[in-house]
Amino acid sequence: MALLPFDIAKGAGYDSARFSGGALERVETIIVGAGLAGMSTALHLGSDEHLVLEGAPRAGGLCVTRFEKGYGFDVTGHWLHLRDPDIRQRFGNLVPMEQVVRKSRILAHGRLIAYPFQSNLKDLPEAVKQACLEGAREAHLRRESGAAEPGRFGDYVLHHFGEGIAREFMFPYNQKLWGVPPNEISHAWCQRFVPVPDYRQILDGASSDRNERTGYNATFSYPVAGGIGAFTAALEEKVAPAIRYGSRVVAVHPSERWVECQDGRRYGYHRLVSTAPLKDLVGMLIGAPPEVSQAGSRLRAASVTYYDLGVRGRVLAGQHWIYLPAPGLPAYRLGCYSNAMPYMAPEGCSSLYVELSNGVEIDHEEALSSVLEVLDSLGTTVGREDVEVWRIREIPYAYVLYDEAYESARTSVMQWLGGMGISSIGRYGSWVYNSMEDALVEGRDTALALRTQPA
Repeated sequence: MALLPFDIAKGAGYDSARFSGGALERVETIIVGAGLAGMSTALHLGSDEHLVLEGAPRAGGLCVTRFEKGYGFDVTGHWLHLRDPDIRQRFGNLVPMEQVVRKSRILAHGRLIAYPFQSNLKDLPEAVKQACLEGAREAHLRRESGAAEPGRFGDYVLHHFGEGIAREFMFPYNQKLWGVPPNEISHAWCQRFVPVPDYRQILDGASSDRNERTGYNATFSYPVAGGIGAFTAALEEKVAPAIRYGSRVVAVHPSERWVECQDGRRYGYHRLVSTAPLKDLVGMLIGAPPEVSQAGSRLRAASVTYYDLGVRGRVLAGQHWIYLPAPGLPAYRLGCYSNAMPYMAPEGCSSLYVELSNGVEIDHEEALSSVLEVLDSLGTTVGREDVEVWRIREIPYAYVLYDEAYESARTSVMQWLGGMGISSIGRYGSWVYNSMEDALVEGRDTALALRTQPA
């Protein structure tokens, strides 16, 4: 089965022969990309003159939904969290949405363990639980003795959770997610995404269910129809007059202040907002100093290969997603859209996303068989004949790697771009690990900053 890459711009290179000639169309503000960050910027710019250049025939970036044979598929899990009051007021009613209480588990030792693992040890086998508690106690005593918090993610995990929790979940799961050893990245990405319970909370979670609703994603919002793409489409409708589709930017000339698209058209700008992946933006720059180009080449990200999977039968024991830390399993996470929103699959069927481990070769037929075995182990027998949709897809940039070069490389690029009047925003434009709401917030803040700048 052929790999179907998700349509996201990668560095296309610059070929001046494509230039169509003629006068440049000049625009006050050009926004590269009509994903959430780009459209939020456009919306908040309001009547200020702007143009959004989008390479695809539709807006949304990674926040779109496909339907096939009655099954709905987002680009893996896109569950919306709206905490910022202003963002909630502006975007919370774009489409009717339902507030959903998270149902997620970790499959470990043949059991479904509540998420987050580190504060919900209750249902582990007794010997495994005791090893985790002993490691957590030792980590607690080291912290109490004044041990400094380390910078590497692997050491950070040991510092806060101890060896048992690291061995049982944190190390194997994150190895599969990032595709690199835990100490090859820093803990800077964690922020709100990895709950850090204290020792007392870990003890509580070993004997009670009190910690099952912890974590930033304990609840989420989701459209009552149309998948997450319904939310994006409603936003697109508000800014569509400013979007020029099929206009993939392939070159940026910061000193002369113009961009060139793949069709050869050039657009002059006074201000430029780019949501293209930062690494790709550096590759588009004309006349950038060597140190900026070199810094861009040091930026790394993990791609993700995933499946859109539509099957007959109700799966995952009603859970919205399940983490798979076991090294022997090819996937690190299974999610079920239809367990959160039944309309995402035909009656009695399930619509899933299956995220595959990074950094290892995958035989897709074997991986699919393994996934079906996991579904069977969770109470639903799904044979190959029950698979009605199977699409293999890829996100070229999925998770930015916070490695040793990350901070200096990103800072060098962002500072130089800022000095040239270019705002690089969004999850991949900012080259950070963040959420959909963060993209909306960054678009708002960028627009407000631009509107207050002197002409």
